[in-house]
Amino acid sequence: MKISSSFHAQHSPMGAHSSFTVGMFGAEGGMALEKGGPADGGLHIGYRTESGKFYKLPFYKEAASEAERYSQSDAADQNGADVIFGEADIQRDYKWATDRFHAPGIEFTVCSPFFSIPDPASASADDLKFASCPVTFLELSVSNDSDERWEAFFALENRSTWMPMSGRGPYKGAVTRNQMGFACQEDFVDEFTHFDITKGLDMRPNGANFLLPPISGLAFDVEPGKTQTIRVVLAYYLAGEVTFNHAASYWYTKYFKSIDEVFKYAFSNQERYLAETAARDTELETSGLSEEQQFLIAHATRSYYGSSQWLDDGKPLWVVNEGEYLMINTLDLTVDMIFFELKFNPWTVRNVLEQFVDRYSYLDQVFSPEDPGTLYPGGISFSHDMGVGNHFSRPGNSCYECPGLDRKCFSYMTCEQLTNWILCAGVYLHKTGDVEFLSKHHELLLQCLESLLNRDHPEASQRNGLMSFESSRTDGGGEITTYDSLDHSLGQARGNVYLAGKCWASYLALEQLLGQLDEEEAATSARAGAVRCAMSLEAAYDESLGFIPAVLENNNQSAIIPAAEALVYPWQMGLKDAVDEEGPFGGYIRMLKRHLQNILNPEMCLYEDGGWKLSSSADNSWMSKISISQFVVREILGMSYDGEDRADAAHVSWQVKGSEFYACSDQFGAGKPIGSLYYPRIVANILWMDSNAMTTRPMPEESPSSHCTL
Repeated sequence: MKISSSFHAQHSPMGAHSSFTVGMFGAEGGMALEKGGPADGGLHIGYRTESGKFYKLPFYKEAASEAERYSQSDAADQNGADVIFGEADIQRDYKWATDRFHAPGIEFTVCSPFFSIPDPASASADDLKFASCPVTFLELSVSNDSDERWEAFFALENRSTWMPMSGRGPYKGAVTRNQMGFACQEDFVDEFTHFDITKGLDMRPNGANFLLPPISGLAFDVEPGKTQTIRVVLAYYLAGEVTFNHAASYWYTKYFKSIDEVFKYAFSNQERYLAETAARDTELETSGLSEEQQFLIAHATRSYYGSSQWLDDGKPLWVVNEGEYLMINTLDLTVDMIFFELKFNPWTVRNVLEQFVDRYSYLDQVFSPEDPGTLYPGGISFSHDMGVGNHFSRPGNSCYECPGLDRKCFSYMTCEQLTNWILCAGVYLHKTGDVEFLSKHHELLLQCLESLLNRDHPEASQRNGLMSFESSRTDGGGEITTYDSLDHSLGQARGNVYLAGKCWASYLALEQLLGQLDEEEAATSARAGAVRCAMSLEAAYDESLGFIPAVLENNNQSAIIPAAEALVYPWQMGLKDAVDEEGPFGGYIRMLKRHLQNILNPEMCLYEDGGWKLSSSADNSWMSKISISQFVVREILGMSYDGEDRADAAHVSWQVKGSEFYACSDQFGAGKPIGSLYYPRIVANILWMDSNAMTTRPMPEESPSSHCTL
């Protein structure tokens, strides 16, 4: 696979909501804290020959030197003699935990270790300290094959003031506001700070006293015929309370009292961290997945951790921010990221679910759209999110949902969030067997069943398994789904077959969980709800259209791939007979297969490049949802279609060419990012690693080398 080496990626510690963004040529990037996008700085890497010619990697935005604000520049014009490496010069090896760039004379590697975060309820302080340390590891090697001495450099550009590390410890480097910075241990390195690299190098070895400029870096000599290597640690640190309306601090502050302590610990333990990066690289490389699939998983994982916060409010508090939007623990992301979290960090799932129970659940009433003035019992549900930008919302409220809107952006998602919590609980309990969690939420699960039934119809005899009644929180309006910026094919909640599939899966989850609690009557009721839902959906298949319409009202004729999305949840709960076309819901499953067979084509739900279009009537797709539906189509339903071999390459191109600046993005229109930038939800594609059908090449006899060379 070779498309381009020029695209941004996030490189982030686990739970620190910080990113080192690098990779796109000629673009801003660098280090940032709690920012839903690339930093507005740059990265300067390269070497100057003894004759004065520069060779640079292209990871910065060209701009006039700010030095002219302070003094007249008398630097000699280089007359274009410098070399900025480009596409033809740079090779990029993009793995799960390492990102390596090769250019003539330069090898630059970023290692972002990630691994299972131990449960704070049972893990040792040493293990928690190791998991929470907010660092990323770099290596720069410069190989001089000339007959003259080179000066190599590594520098970061940032709009805040840099303070050199020398004089405050054993390291060379710089920090800004003691909140983020870089350091190395090599004694042959000089620090510098200046407005441009030329002036910084010219001031060696006394270049660390000038604090006005925005560029700070490291410089070292490379003699002819020699290779010189430095290791650099990037560190982040925010002390004290970092959230509002619900005070919490970063978990790592329990073990590190300053950024200096973070640097010291990182250097002392770097071999252990690098072993973890090598293990992750090998794990993905030997997965049997295609290069395109491996790329998409690696890209998504970086974006997930770049959005994560591991906080402490007296107990562990796990947060995943919603990419560029910075919304806190958006529940319709949680339900899709659960597959990744259960693979690596199961305790975070319980943590988030219980945050919703304790602070972001609410009771409502429901009404028929034909009679909005008459209210009926509704029940419990959960807010769309917990706040935004480190500001927690009032309990029982999100930052997003507004009353008085009728099926538009920012309307309530009451029914979908109810299903999301139920489905998360079902998958979590099946994967972990956490009987304490099940017992603790016994009454809540009964309330969830009652609430789900009431959103179908308050009168039992009138129920058909679908959502028909709206939440009173809409104030007479109408609910939407997570596809909030789409037309009614996916945006409208009422009568929507995507949401109906989630209701069906939720009834199955409740049947399983309530059965384990010996609530036989309630479990039977849940089963009946699933049967009603499946029968209604099966009957709604339109033979004249060749598919089931997306919304079962107003003569809707849109076709949507996510009609089958919810099959993933019973599959992940071990209820594989429920998704078997010869099983108890066989008619429903066979209908969905016919539906997909008839719409997975360029006339309906495929783009010309082979990428997936989730709705036939809207030019808008989410990569996270595509990845789940790919798993459903290939692994659960065992289906194939003409041109399927082009899909993954198309989706890689969407990220590399379409979203080159915003790293991993979720929402695309015809391959161009239109929202949900810098986004974590795409990590749902971790499903592919547990799929036999998604594997497109045989497992290698011997694991390829993926040793991180730092």
